[in-house]
Amino acid sequence: MIQCPNCREMIPDDSAFCDQCGKELMWCPECGRPKRGTQCPVCGNDLIPGHVILSGAKDLKPDSSATPQNDKKEPRDDNNTPSTAPSVIPSAAPSVIPSAASVSPAPTKLVSPGLTLVLQPGPFGRRGGIWPELGTCQYVSGSHGAIGKTGDTWTITDNGSTNGTFVNGARLAAGAPVQLKAGDKVRIATLDFTVQ
Repeated sequence: MIQCPNCREMIPDDSAFCDQCGKELMWCPECGRPKRGTQCPVCGNDLIPGHVILSGAKDLKPDSSATPQNDKKEPRDDNNTPSTAPSVIPSAAPSVIPSAASVSPAPTKLVSPGLTLVLQPGPFGRRGGIWPELGTCQYVSGSHGAIGKTGDTWTITDNGSTNGTFVNGARLAAGAPVQLKAGDKVRIATLDFTVQ
């Protein structure tokens, strides 16, 4: 058991969020304990969000330009909404399949430091699916999205998730599949990947 640095209640030592006050725990990678603030007062290291530490992807850090939201239905302060809306890929966007002359090798995985997700058709999200590794990221929705395959063409679809799915910086419209190509940058909630 550990003590939440925010409310001082005792909670399980594998917690990314305090189950008493609901705040995300910020962990010191050196001391191995949750602390308050952004730097450890003991060793001076930058603190890392609990969901990143527990996912085993210690090098992943959420983008500070977006304010992720826990997809639990809780009251929300609208002042925490990002000031600039991300661009959205419209649901009517056509799926472009390259000509045979420009075809690159078919992608097989999404890769980030410390985490590799092998492409396979099916749903994904915090509650299960093709990538159980996403179950530890509180910002991934329960039924976040899906991966599809037609021939050698892979697609990713967002299911209307709270924190979104992005391809090359553009937020996907709910229910609109977008083709994945080698080299594309994919963000699932706060987790960044490169298609390989």
